[in-house]
Amino acid sequence: MKNLLKLVLLIFVLSSCASVKVERLTGSSPKSRNCNLEVFNNESEVKRKFQVVCSLDSKTGNSIWNKRTAEAAIENAKNKACECGADAIVVTSSGRTKLKFYSYRRGVASMKGVKYL
Repeated sequence: MKNLLKLVLLIFVLSSCASVKVERLTGSSPKSRNCNLEVFNNESEVKRKFQVVCSLDSKTGNSIWNKRTAEAAIENAKNKACECGADAIVVTSSGRTKLKFYSYRRGVASMKGVKYL
């Protein structure tokens, strides 16, 4: 019985991981992790010329130990944007998933990684 309980807890913890899907659109040189990125809510806020270097889709984990907000999903994507060589992130959509019987809601965000020209 103890082994079954441990297995169920392990599956629960492993299935609640955050994820960031990246689609690279250019061959920009990567920046170091935790690079300083600006975050914009739409393209009109960006006052410099830029090109889109990657597309990012981020989800937070769904366990009670994870922050499950759109802000957390954006924060989770920053290192991946740095790997794309981005100078900033433009958020195209954000929110939370629907509540399911077997899962907590997750924070989600879709973004563009942009590089200044």
